[in-house]
Amino acid sequence: MNHRRYLIHTIGIVFITTLFLINCNRRVVDTNNTSNPSDSTTVLVQRRGQTDRFEIATWNIENFPKANSQTINNVAQIIKDLDLDLYGVEEITSIRSFDDMLKKLPGWKGVLSNDTYGNGSYQKTGILYKSSFISVAHVQNIFEDDSYAFPRPPLEAYVTVKDLDGIKFDFNLIVLHLKAKGGSSNEARRKSACEKLHQYISNEIAAGADSDFVVIGDWNDQLNDPPESNVFEPFLKDSDQFTFLTLGLTNQYSYISSTYKSLIDQILLTNSALREYGNGTCEVLYLDQEYTSYVSYISDHRPVMARFNGFKLNLQN
Repeated sequence: MNHRRYLIHTIGIVFITTLFLINCNRRVVDTNNTSNPSDSTTVLVQRRGQTDRFEIATWNIENFPKANSQTINNVAQIIKDLDLDLYGVEEITSIRSFDDMLKKLPGWKGVLSNDTYGNGSYQKTGILYKSSFISVAHVQNIFEDDSYAFPRPPLEAYVTVKDLDGIKFDFNLIVLHLKAKGGSSNEARRKSACEKLHQYISNEIAAGADSDFVVIGDWNDQLNDPPESNVFEPFLKDSDQFTFLTLGLTNQYSYISSTYKSLIDQILLTNSALREYGNGTCEVLYLDQEYTSYVSYISDHRPVMARFNGFKLNLQN
């Protein structure tokens, strides 16, 4: 082989090897193109799921799908990446798009509320869950006739989490999306919602319902407001029965508009369910710091996650 042929041959090997190494180590943290994020080599965010824990999250996916197919693909990829177990979701504005997303998530199932606004549009709440070890039954809207307190009726279901030894955790799940925006009139509607929801759960438990309740969603208000303007007072004053896991999230923000940041997506447990939580953790997932097109394509809300550590699930995905 002469020197010229040898040089060309060597350059070719280096080029091919470089391409191979780049592809083998490819990790996409941000994308502004229309490539399909369902590609197994594309990872948008870091994994949070742990196989010996149960993770639940609330996620307002702003006007889903905010950017049409780009949002559908990206949300499906983020769900795969995070590897959590169950989501309560809000602001689903297309049933068809929700179903299209589910088709990209083998091993997942989902349900949506059946309510609509007076003009036929909607921002539905829903539940997404890993169906191999989680069952969702008795799905219903509650407070359907109270549009003042609940412009979007809460979605309630009974959730059962199993492992190979049987049932590990079963509870009543309520997914909320309360009245949005500031002002005394909107605040009054959220306050009414909290009063009525507190009474509803208390009555259900008194009537013999499972005392494990988990209430997640976009409450559209902050827990640290002063008592005279705090819509959560019915729950906060009843600390013998209720605990907000999000109460301890200091300087963490779930709502991230360009002009205002706040923690308005909350996770509430009855203290019976708190025993299952054990020494668990609760946190806002700052996905926008990993995937920088998050606000453009996904949402102006970050998910809020709780990890239940009071038992070991040893889950088989």
